[in-house]
Amino acid sequence: MRSTLFGGALAIAGALVAVGSPAHAEVAVSGDPALYWNQVLSKGLPGGPVVSSRGFAMVSSAIHDAVNATTGNHNYALVPGVVTSGGDTRAATAVAARNLLVQLNPAGAATYDAALANSLALVPDGAAKTNGIATGAAISTAMAAFRAGDGAGAPSTYMPSGGLGDWAPTPPGNLPAAIPSWATVDPWLMGSPDAFRPPPPPNIGSIEYAAAYNEVMAIGSATSGVRTADQAAAANFWVAAAGAAPWYQAGLSAVEGDGLSTLENARIFALVATAVADSAIGIWDAKYEYDYWRPVTGIRNGDLDGNAGTIGDVAWNPLIVTPNHPSYISGHSGIAGAASSVLSGLLGESQHFCLTAAAMTRCWDSYSGAAQEAADSRLWGGIHWRFDNEAGLALGRQVGAYALASTAFDAVPEPATWAMMILGFGAAGAVMRRRRALGLADAPAQG
Repeated sequence: MRSTLFGGALAIAGALVAVGSPAHAEVAVSGDPALYWNQVLSKGLPGGPVVSSRGFAMVSSAIHDAVNATTGNHNYALVPGVVTSGGDTRAATAVAARNLLVQLNPAGAATYDAALANSLALVPDGAAKTNGIATGAAISTAMAAFRAGDGAGAPSTYMPSGGLGDWAPTPPGNLPAAIPSWATVDPWLMGSPDAFRPPPPPNIGSIEYAAAYNEVMAIGSATSGVRTADQAAAANFWVAAAGAAPWYQAGLSAVEGDGLSTLENARIFALVATAVADSAIGIWDAKYEYDYWRPVTGIRNGDLDGNAGTIGDVAWNPLIVTPNHPSYISGHSGIAGAASSVLSGLLGESQHFCLTAAAMTRCWDSYSGAAQEAADSRLWGGIHWRFDNEAGLALGRQVGAYALASTAFDAVPEPATWAMMILGFGAAGAVMRRRRALGLADAPAQG
């Protein structure tokens, strides 16, 4: 059995989305600046996995553009027309990341300021440092403005209908529907929120629905006698971590010490972040398009045959707490599908890695194995139908493949600049070893 480190309920509360003690060596402040600041980001942001996915994408994209702007290439991936002064890469990266992190998480300002001071202390005073600081500031300002009107804070008029098969507030909290407006947030790379919308879920009363109903009722119950101890552990484990954070830790485990260039490292996490952010938008589009009820609602109603009023198991409870948003499709599955597709496309599928959350550690031999368990954990926990997870994985993998095929982060510096980066931040042999997998010298990988 392999393992996980994701998040459970895709909660929308203001708690930090964070992963526990990383199962890899920490990147030192004196190390690669793209890895260091993406590591700082991986500690978490407020807002739950969906809301925080936007912040991850903002910061990682800005890190990429700061590196890009200071290594001989001025093709800004997502925010065109930024006027910068070039300068030192470490200074630009640190300022761009710190400025956005403080904006997104003011409570963490002291931590980010200390990381910035330690980073800038490594850069000799002079024009390169001054220009790098100015470049980072310009990019962070442009990124904040770029996403200011993206719909993330838009109001919504959504109200539960109370109809057969439709979502309803779920026990124990019976909370209102979480951020339905996220279904219309501007995507990062894909063309529209519904670009990869899945087909509708099964009709209530269909054979497929009955099979899913009986399955989750048995294996997802709080008192299940068929769920294994490891399945229960996986369900609880993926509640303890969520969103982009665990996939950042997985990526850091794979690339730290590999000697890739700073631009290559920046590209990896920018692609992971934007794919995760786009998958979250696509997931929310499907959730509020189909408005499908959760297992706890369906099982308590007992509507296997589609006849309202059938007496269900009114005492049935899932193993883990049901999130407060529609069931179809699974958020964990979609985010895991997107992130794992990008990582396997860039770094190779066969990777042994371990992740830790809430004092639990689980390990896998592949990114897709981790993603599959993240999806299955939602069934084992009793909060999703099997078809939710299958459709979520499919959407995420489509988004990941689309991100890998895009050219948003494919800028390649001049050959002389490559040489300087290799000498400054890594070994030339390691760079060449990864060049084809990362798609920087070839056509973009197709994941």
